[in-house]
Amino acid sequence: MRAFGWLLRRELYHYFVTPIAPVSIAVFWAASGFFFSFNALFVSAVDMVTAFHNMSLLLMLMMPLLSMRTLAEERQADTLELLLTLPLGEGTIVAAKYCALLVVLVAMLAGSTIVIVPLALYSTPDYGPIVGGYLGVFVLGAAFAAMGMCASSIARNQVVAAVATWAALLLAWFIDYAAALDPLSGAARWLQHVSFSVQYVDLIRGLISREALTWFGCVIVVMLVCAVQLLRWRRL
Repeated sequence: MRAFGWLLRRELYHYFVTPIAPVSIAVFWAASGFFFSFNALFVSAVDMVTAFHNMSLLLMLMMPLLSMRTLAEERQADTLELLLTLPLGEGTIVAAKYCALLVVLVAMLAGSTIVIVPLALYSTPDYGPIVGGYLGVFVLGAAFAAMGMCASSIARNQVVAAVATWAALLLAWFIDYAAALDPLSGAARWLQHVSFSVQYVDLIRGLISREALTWFGCVIVVMLVCAVQLLRWRRL
């Protein structure tokens, strides 16, 4: 536990002392606020579902940039071998780096809650779906982060890790489009089931779907286990 805490503090120090986390958080706050204001003023769509949709797309763009350094940077700087010689298990290394990403994700989402103020002042919002929507966006961002960590554990270069993550996320997001070729087949139903863009719809509406949470939870676990195994093979 002490090793986990030390590595978590090391990761958070790197994120917040360098411009990585502050700039990413500021950009996310500014972009989500801009889109919410634009929809409210020019589209007359004052609802959190649209805001959650925009946040999800922003996270798809930004999480690969945050996660690309987790393991690829260690390898690029020749510090991964040193890290693996320390009395730290591969699971501890991956868990600490992943939790640091989740802290940044929470900070990004926490700052965006300012958009709720206009809703509270000029309407009577139902806070249940809003809380559920934020939970859904967090789960979605956590899945993006896990996929980024897996890509970072494979790539030797941070840019390659980011590009590979974007490619994987785009495939996972649009894979259900192939179902239009034969919408009645079993393969079409399977493609719609595994598509991120299908699974996240209930979440951003504030509906905590057990199926969606299970799906994204499985994605997170599988990606992190793959990252651990890749580190373990590198130690051998």
